[in-house]
Amino acid sequence: MWRLVLLLSFFPCFAQAQTEVFQEDTAKEDAKILIIPFEEKLFYCDIMRDLTEVNKLTQQQIFDRFRNEIQLSLKTALKDSMETATFLNTDSITDEDLVDIYSVLGYKFVPVPAIEELDEKGKPKKTKKKAEPKKEVGIRKGQVVAERQVSERYMNAFLKDNAVLSKLDSVYGLNRFLFINQMDVKMDLSDPETAFLDPRRVVAIHYTIMDKTGKQVSGGLASAQFAGTESNMNHIIGGCLYKLSAEVMKSLMIAEKRAEEEAEKESYRQSKTKSKKSRKDN
Repeated sequence: MWRLVLLLSFFPCFAQAQTEVFQEDTAKEDAKILIIPFEEKLFYCDIMRDLTEVNKLTQQQIFDRFRNEIQLSLKTALKDSMETATFLNTDSITDEDLVDIYSVLGYKFVPVPAIEELDEKGKPKKTKKKAEPKKEVGIRKGQVVAERQVSERYMNAFLKDNAVLSKLDSVYGLNRFLFINQMDVKMDLSDPETAFLDPRRVVAIHYTIMDKTGKQVSGGLASAQFAGTESNMNHIIGGCLYKLSAEVMKSLMIAEKRAEEEAEKESYRQSKTKSKKSRKDN
């Protein structure tokens, strides 16, 4: 796991990810994760015309390439820490399994959570909840101002029926599920002034990680910028996708570490309770 911490330190600071971490079951088991690709309807690309012209590919080929490459990139990032399965060149896990997952999969936009980091001991730092930006209401330069609060959101996944995960666990031994909910390849308009002076593009993935019971382990939005004039897919994939994958890996690592800490606390609590009861009985 420490190799992953070292790996993450090599990526530039402009690869951003914001993650949400939830508690897991205290039972410890070897992790085996399945990467679930996004549906075609959740691929958003506002530079498709440039991509098709420069790469001499159809829109379908562009979609397929990004969808496949992000799965391969995530598998590479995860392989040193856990067994990883995808729907690419996999004999055991079938397309029917993917159809079963999609049939019970739902989505909803939720606020992007605060960034979490590890301290020098490799433990999750305590995060402080940021105050919501205040609405600005009043008069500015003779004009009435009433600005809305805008919080960044990401596409999160939920299951209408968790039985599909139980089935995948019993058949293939899978106990973690990484849903790539949506992928964006677009102009970066987060700062209108900068976008005009120095146009940039961004590739981003919205993701959710669940355990075998359907309980959310982690989730968030990972993004990386690239030049506003860049349309070569090889350059975009080579320069961005593994950075996104490393950020997702970082999110999962923090969640796993937090789960270990919770398991240790629960074990200690139970041992103290048992010891206290034993002394009382004696």
